[in-house]
Amino acid sequence: MRLQSTMSALAGSNIEVMVAIPNDQLAAMNDYKSAKQNVAVGNEPFLESCNNSFLNVTFPALQNIQNALNEAGVGDSIKATVPLNADVYGSPQNNPVPSARRFRSDISGLMTQIVQFLNQNNAPFTVNIYPFLSLYGNDNFSIDYAFFDGVTAPVVDSNGIQYTNVFDANFDTLVSALNAVGFGALVLL
Repeated sequence: MRLQSTMSALAGSNIEVMVAIPNDQLAAMNDYKSAKQNVAVGNEPFLESCNNSFLNVTFPALQNIQNALNEAGVGDSIKATVPLNADVYGSPQNNPVPSARRFRSDISGLMTQIVQFLNQNNAPFTVNIYPFLSLYGNDNFSIDYAFFDGVTAPVVDSNGIQYTNVFDANFDTLVSALNAVGFGALVLL
């Protein structure tokens, strides 16, 4: 199915659609003329499993795409964003609680630039949070905590904040990382 017919079929359905550029095409988006032809940027390009393959191409691609949207006169209504994974933030070893999290040290400067750019363009910060991955990766992880069933004894961090599921803890981690770089009010998707 072509994009136009897909979009027509979804018109008026209240289903939100995001068009994304695959990671392996980010380098091509560093050419401004190519960037004008696209809307979204990559998918989780900073995963540690990507081995830094997209560190130098993601932000320039994001800039070119948003600038192309602005130049086309649609930048106020169409925003470029980079869907990221929760592994872009982490805990300081001396305070491993969600409310103390920061962006990963190896990408902190880059993440700050991206967040500043998103803020300047009124674009949302997009993150994919997968609560089930915590369960999948750890046999001792509570099923109740992985999903939204709640737990009989909430996890309480050193700041007294209670978490009844891993999604809330993960979301607070993101907000903490954004607050740390001065953009805690950024719209989140």
